[in-house]
Amino acid sequence: MELKRKLMTWTLICSVLLLMLPVHAEAASEKVTLKVLDLSQDFFDKRFGNAFTAKYPNIQIKVIPTQKGKSLLWGDDLRKLEDKEKPDLLVSDQFSLEKNVAEGRLVDLEPYIAQSKSIKLANLNQNIVNSMKVNGKLYTLSPTFMAKGLFYNKTLFDKYKIKYPKNEMSWAEVMKLAAEFKEKAGSPGFQYNNDLFSLAAYAIAGSYNLTYQDKSKGGKNITFNTKEWKSIFDMVLKAAKKEAITTEQDAFLAGDAAMTVQDTFLIRRIKLDNIKFEWGVMSEPVNPARPISSAVGAFEMFGISTESKHADAAWKFIEFIHSEDFTKGYVKDGEFLSGLPTNECCKKWGNKVDLSGLYKLAPVKEKYDSNSPDISEFVSKEGSAAFTSVLKGTQSLDSMLASLQKKAQSELDKAWAKKGK
Repeated sequence: MELKRKLMTWTLICSVLLLMLPVHAEAASEKVTLKVLDLSQDFFDKRFGNAFTAKYPNIQIKVIPTQKGKSLLWGDDLRKLEDKEKPDLLVSDQFSLEKNVAEGRLVDLEPYIAQSKSIKLANLNQNIVNSMKVNGKLYTLSPTFMAKGLFYNKTLFDKYKIKYPKNEMSWAEVMKLAAEFKEKAGSPGFQYNNDLFSLAAYAIAGSYNLTYQDKSKGGKNITFNTKEWKSIFDMVLKAAKKEAITTEQDAFLAGDAAMTVQDTFLIRRIKLDNIKFEWGVMSEPVNPARPISSAVGAFEMFGISTESKHADAAWKFIEFIHSEDFTKGYVKDGEFLSGLPTNECCKKWGNKVDLSGLYKLAPVKEKYDSNSPDISEFVSKEGSAAFTSVLKGTQSLDSMLASLQKKAQSELDKAWAKKGK
């Protein structure tokens, strides 16, 4: 399911009353070792650890690796490792956060935030801050977040005298602009890194918070054969017939396509590939009736374990990675290895590319039902083949949606039956 595509990190946290807030008694000279779960020590140090220990040399951070070979621990296996190692810093994602709070694993951070001189909540992106609140309180903070953006090649737009994209464009407007670019420049206006079925079923549908399993009815019904889905596939079909879209990998980075919608990891590719053309970025395309971010948002939420004996040192780490000093260094590096900085002090890349559009949309807080069957592999395979036949003109769109509805529903029914439900 699309929720699993978004799932990036995991972990923990707990609440404590103001009167229970630990006195800042850890002496500046006392050596402390904090434990945290992450992919590896090197990966953590590159993102956060090296900068933190340079400022606080007496506080070391030991990473308990969650990557075993090529596989990642998550779910019950990750929880077992947490229970065994008892990390001081718990890292939650949007699906584990509420559970961690409910189980009393996380310290309430608001008393710490109120006393901090390094960070102010007003300086952090409010969409992300609000997405992390549980019952109105903050038990975690995330120094970075994921967003999707409409990236565009300013050099090409200037060359053909076409107006730049805008924030919060609809997908219909983006497809129209892509077709205009194809007409004037002779090359595709839009690039997507997967097949056109996925563009419709995941990228565009995500902007509408639309899923092919009806979550409001327990995830037991397929919804492909509806007017909402037909309008999305029809939009992609019309743009494809005008040759306004390419699925060639990295066509945007090569300067062969004028626009692409991708997450903010593309910024790192732009730096590493030493792209020569001028580029800009706007917010991802939206449903005009309800603009949302289809990206995961905060996915690495740091909190303090209620079992930690070094709560003050753990807070120093959280405070530091949300500070303006850390953010300036993170932005100066330019790789954005963990996404966009939540601190809004620095919304420019390389002192010239305006990133403010990436901060505009709020992510949707989603409930993840681990019991719901995942038939995404089946849907992607069947859907891609079916939509290809529509693109070739050997099947109508109505016929494709009716057939895919029937096949996906049958697959979903069998998956539920295996679960005994």
